[in-house]
Amino acid sequence: MNQNRVTMQNKAAGWLILLTAIFYLCASFLPLGSLWAGLCAWSAVVMCWPALTRSSKQQSSILFGIGVLLLIWAQLVGGPVILKEAATRNLPLLTMFVAVSFLSLTNPSEEDKSQPTGRKGFWSTLGACHLLGSVINLSIVFVVGDRLARGGKLSQRQTQVIMRGFCSGAYWSPFFVASGVAMTYSPGAQWQHTMIPGVLMAVAMALITFWEVKRGDIEAFKGYPLKVDSLIMPIVLATIVMVCHHLFTGIHILTLISIVAPIGAVFFMPVRPRVQALSYYINGRLSNVASQFALFLAAGVFSTGIGCLIQVYPSMVAFHASSLTPLVFLVVSGGMILISLIGVHPVVSISLMAPLLAPLGASANQLAFLFLSVWGTGTASSPLSGVGLAMISRYQATSRSILKLNFRYMILLWLIATGVDWALF
Repeated sequence: MNQNRVTMQNKAAGWLILLTAIFYLCASFLPLGSLWAGLCAWSAVVMCWPALTRSSKQQSSILFGIGVLLLIWAQLVGGPVILKEAATRNLPLLTMFVAVSFLSLTNPSEEDKSQPTGRKGFWSTLGACHLLGSVINLSIVFVVGDRLARGGKLSQRQTQVIMRGFCSGAYWSPFFVASGVAMTYSPGAQWQHTMIPGVLMAVAMALITFWEVKRGDIEAFKGYPLKVDSLIMPIVLATIVMVCHHLFTGIHILTLISIVAPIGAVFFMPVRPRVQALSYYINGRLSNVASQFALFLAAGVFSTGIGCLIQVYPSMVAFHASSLTPLVFLVVSGGMILISLIGVHPVVSISLMAPLLAPLGASANQLAFLFLSVWGTGTASSPLSGVGLAMISRYQATSRSILKLNFRYMILLWLIATGVDWALF
């Protein structure tokens, strides 16, 4: 979508996307149902379809087409008819996605022109990408990347640190869409129970990345300045979510985040006047999430179709395993990480594997951790992930260099995730 010129299409799509979140949140507390939210979401996708990228159209079309065929087949052979679930399954994720997108309005200012180097520069950059990125998401990549780029290009070590630092937030942060996906496709999972394993994964990421950078010339590393006051917003929002989740146990964590995130964005946004900035964001920029809407809605149809197929033919797609053992975890997570290298979005592999793994009787928290580990490792290692494509298109990285820099890291984090699963689940 064009970010420089606000069109009527931008405005209409932006408001449809916003209404999707509003209607869904209202339906969480009032007897409204999810029909209106679903109608707004699908309408936004239809309106923005011509402007979506080719890859977004291809993945969404394939998922949607296969999902519809599976639903039709299941109905023809006497299976369940759950069209409403197929059309609205991922609405909680989309609502959260819309809500956390407003946090990009809190991007840290660049008034501090200092540039830490060496070890301090490394830890400052990694901390900024990880801690700030865990709340404001992908926008931190561009804030840090634009600051560090020289002649529009990042060094290989800077690319490595930014990608890993940001993507590893998926291991534990409840504000990451990865968390929403994991909780949705692992019914009953509690984010508190996946946070400790996720933090262990993030610590492993930091230590391995430091070791690799240190083996080179770490003193030449030029980093991004992380200021203490920039951590106030992530800490405050995370604290509010945790306290509210403790006080209001009947409200799902995704719903709480979807309420807290936009309120926090308005409170912490540095731009004035706030109303004008919000208006421009809704009318001109919110429509940019249409590609994610298309992918997540199509994935919901696809996953529902897979679920119907399993109900009709349970033996045809059953795993030859009785539980999610460490070996099964190793094989499944490895396969999911590998297909992420060719550009398959994690939500696609998760929507496929969730109904296949459900019969194994694994705990919801173990299943959620599997999905989070795949998301955090796969996106940091793939040149075709959203972050990888940003590095290539904006900062002149190459697919080959990203793969070469992160291949060993990918193997190590994959094995560490299996070890964490074995030890804690």
